Amino acid sequence: MSTALETMLGLAGRVALVTGGGNGIARATALRLATAGCDVAVVDLDPEAAERTATEIRELGREAVALEKDLTVPTAHTEMVEGTVTALGDLSVAVNVCGGTGGVTKSFLDMSIGDWHKPLVLNLDTTFLSCQAEAISMVRGGRPSTIVNVASSSGVAAAPNLAGYGAANAGVVHFTKTAAIELAPYGIRVNCIVPGTHWTAGTRHRATSPDSPPAVREFFTTAESVTPLGHLGEPEETAGVALFLASDLSSYMTGHAVVSDGGILHTTARPAFGESKVPDAIKDHVATR
Repeated sequence: MSTALETMLGLAGRVALVTGGGNGIARATALRLATAGCDVAVVDLDPEAAERTATEIRELGREAVALEKDLTVPTAHTEMVEGTVTALGDLSVAVNVCGGTGGVTKSFLDMSIGDWHKPLVLNLDTTFLSCQAEAISMVRGGRPSTIVNVASSSGVAAAPNLAGYGAANAGVVHFTKTAAIELAPYGIRVNCIVPGTHWTAGTRHRATSPDSPPAVREFFTTAESVTPLGHLGEPEETAGVALFLASDLSSYMTGHAVVSDGGILHTTARPAFGESKVPDAIKDHVATR
């Protein structure tokens, strides 16, 4: 990377933390940050995946540490930040990508309270607790810092069969706005990325595995065909957005949600995820009408 570009980005020599960094958008983001000059802590539930990403970062000439953490455990967030600071130095960049549907894909009429809570814990709770631990460390470090949260397009558009996941990610978007205002006096910017469907190892498996329900495989085929840019996202494409939001190029932005979805939210063609069927909770009533 040229000296001029490094100067514009303002990331050289800084310490970054990326949650979920073993795979997908998070992995691609960790590598982008390393290319821009950051040393990176890679946090993931899968220690082997985290170490693979950390090894790639070291091959780029930067320092890296792999931290195995289950971010649904409330103490893990403070532990990951402490581990980052101990290994690499004061934290000033954080990208929070931890989340997922938790396997809950059904009508809200058929959901239990446990079904409802699971994606909230995976997405909203982990983001809140990560931001809290990161921000406290950044304030102590005393330098301008950036936090980038990652939500989902299901949080800004209707999410049939993913009500809890959609609500959780809407919460991530809104929490980002509040965190940005509360942290602005301390020189910490907080923004959010809202990705559409991307090709990761997990989504490719669900899209192609014969074990996936036909409706799930059909979702990916349809989503790709109706995306205005003609393809589902690659992790590196949205990692570029994360790099921008983490860098000095976005120095006057805070509290904003940036959509990276190939334009699909501007259409009326975004498909529902999963099966279109009468919910079990009312099927007997509907059948007898």
